Amino acid sequence: MENVTENQKKDRILKSLAIGGFVGLIILIAWVSIQIVSYLPTALTSLASLADSVYNYKPVELVVVTNRNIVNTGEVLTISWSIPKQAGAFTFSYTCADSVAIDTRTTEGEIKNLTCDTNYNLGNVSSTDMIIHSEKNRFTDVNYVIGFIPNTADSPTATMKDSVTVLNPSISPIVIVDNETATSTEPEVISEPEVIIPTTPVTPIVKPATPTAPVVPTYEQHYVYQIPASNPNGFTDLGTKFLATGIFNNDNTFINTGVIDHNAKGAIQFEVKNFGTKTSNSWTFTAKLPNGITYTSESQTALKPNERAILTLGFSMPQDTGIKNFDISIAVNGDTKVANNSFFAVVSIK
Repeated sequence: MENVTENQKKDRILKSLAIGGFVGLIILIAWVSIQIVSYLPTALTSLASLADSVYNYKPVELVVVTNRNIVNTGEVLTISWSIPKQAGAFTFSYTCADSVAIDTRTTEGEIKNLTCDTNYNLGNVSSTDMIIHSEKNRFTDVNYVIGFIPNTADSPTATMKDSVTVLNPSISPIVIVDNETATSTEPEVISEPEVIIPTTPVTPIVKPATPTAPVVPTYEQHYVYQIPASNPNGFTDLGTKFLATGIFNNDNTFINTGVIDHNAKGAIQFEVKNFGTKTSNSWTFTAKLPNGITYTSESQTALKPNERAILTLGFSMPQDTGIKNFDISIAVNGDTKVANNSFFAVVSIK
């Protein structure tokens, strides 16, 4: 009887220990669960941050475009750019240039003057309107930089440099040349009072007369360049591109109108630039104009590295209106790349 009692006591003790252990295990599991739940948001946030960092590891590449390559002084230039997937803001700055000032239009519609060589935070926007003033030279290149600052950084991590040419039509060209007919070999040169513009040498404007014989197109040429240095062992690469279509007014000033009025003196504007490292040979250009005339220029002054000539080519109106084709090609000896030596474009004549 005593053995039975002892066994019962042992069973009770074991059962009590088992129950206590089970309860303790339940308590431990509950505690561990609470800890896991409390740390889970932090862990998920860390994982999300890690995933975001990996996803955004690829460097930001900005694509910047403008609504025009050449703008009259005081006109609005709209600069637009691509928006990266990273959150952040955009900056604008421009290089100091003689007698050049830039204003911007704020989100409130106010006009704000910008100081050159200074970064301005534009906010998280995809475009900005700039008003550029140039008071000294007829043609001035203005260099600017668009930058991107992520929310996690204090300075731009991606930048894109670009430039725009500013025209001041109130500054007249230096020399005017009149060609009476297409067969003239020695054109009469009429020199206006010289305007000294050291950084912008200019070659003549050629004005057509209106005789019964075919009319020679008119053109004006302006050189706009940074201080270049020619490498005698380098290479030459002249390229041309279309800039604008418009008209010559009564003062022989080019006005960018896009569409050309049939009663006006039409004009197209293009540039030739030396993308190489060596000064080019003399070169010529041939233009097939909207009125059907093919015009080949005389030999043009050689271009230094990074130097470009802006040419405005005037022409008499064709007999009918509508969409007209034109193309420009350049020819130069020793050019290492000819794929960029011509372009084709259209103009609407109303």
